[in-house]
Amino acid sequence: MAFSLAGFIGGAATQGLKDIEEEELRVKKFYEKELDRSVAEQREMRKDRRKKVESRMEQITMLESFFGGDPQARNMAAKVVAGGSANVNMVLNTLQQARKNGASQADMFKAVQFIPDKDAPNQSFETAKDAAESITELVKPADIGGLSTAASKQSKGLFSMAVNKDKIFNTMVKEYQGMGELKNEPTEKVTQALKGQLKIDFSQLPQEVKSLDQTLNQVSSKISKLDKDSPAYQTDLDTLTNEKKRIIGLMNEKAVALEGTPTDSSASISVLGTNLNNTIADAEKQIGYDKTKKTAILNGKLVAVGDAIKLRNKVVDAAKKNYLLTLVDGAGRPLNSKAKVIIDTRLGTEYKELVNKLAGKKEPTVVEKKEEAQNKEVDIATNLGSPEAYINDARKRGASDAALRVILSTAYPNADINKLLKK
Repeated sequence: MAFSLAGFIGGAATQGLKDIEEEELRVKKFYEKELDRSVAEQREMRKDRRKKVESRMEQITMLESFFGGDPQARNMAAKVVAGGSANVNMVLNTLQQARKNGASQADMFKAVQFIPDKDAPNQSFETAKDAAESITELVKPADIGGLSTAASKQSKGLFSMAVNKDKIFNTMVKEYQGMGELKNEPTEKVTQALKGQLKIDFSQLPQEVKSLDQTLNQVSSKISKLDKDSPAYQTDLDTLTNEKKRIIGLMNEKAVALEGTPTDSSASISVLGTNLNNTIADAEKQIGYDKTKKTAILNGKLVAVGDAIKLRNKVVDAAKKNYLLTLVDGAGRPLNSKAKVIIDTRLGTEYKELVNKLAGKKEPTVVEKKEEAQNKEVDIATNLGSPEAYINDARKRGASDAALRVILSTAYPNADINKLLKK
């Protein structure tokens, strides 16, 4: 059930600046339209699959009757059906003729079991439906990553533009439910868990998870009480931060260890979503990032707007990649369906980079792509020779003042940007 592993954010600009607010609305509409289309296609594919299963059930039921009460009768019938319609017709004709010629059921069974088919099942099934399901390919949920890439290509804005995440999450949860995952779970509840906004129900989880959460809170409290003026501040901070990472890794292992039990899925997912939120928040705190003012601390100095956003994206990107490692095994595979849901919805881009890295491929990260786009715009501003010339040029291309501030603060750090933008 792999979703492509991209995030739910529009890409950075590649063709100059556009008004961020207008672009965000346009990309959202594009994304949602494509999402609706893709989900409709998935619905039709599932209908087709049900028809295939029903047809194969009939074929299996008919074929197994030739083998009497043999315990492997249904399995042999499934093997025949797995070979395709031509194989079914050929074997059926052979068996019907053999029956007319007086062949025993044992003879017919012996003949069929040697039919080569590398993809045929090799197990017993309780019902013909089970057998038919086993040889019918599952329909994967909508490729959200592909849609995200398409939305990214549609975007001409300078910065990441959030699409309607609630709708995306709700859709993905419903797709999982359609595949038999996350049964008996309200969609809204799972969506809140994915976003890390659902209160963790520790009664649904192993006792160790609650104990680890309490320990995690204690470590966080110690970090908040560190003396930033102390010579040992950075050493102590690094030690406690590593301890938090260790505890979070253990919590995630314990939470996802509930695979296959009747325990509420959203409880497990809420642990993973909450820990991801905390990991991102910790990364931002380490650089003193202020979301409202768009400022951060770099090498002891205050940086703003473009530099602050660039720094924030860099540290958060690294933090998310480290967090991802707590949700996969040594080969890079998601630990189970709970971890997979979080990866698909919130760590798609990071997972894709991990997969490429394990495969020996090198692709630019999201942060690198954003920085490249911004650097190109800074070059344009610098080459024009003055902030006034750049403002005139960028406004002709639909740039907003918010976008201009980012570029001007880098290209012309000594300019009075507020004064220039009022002209």
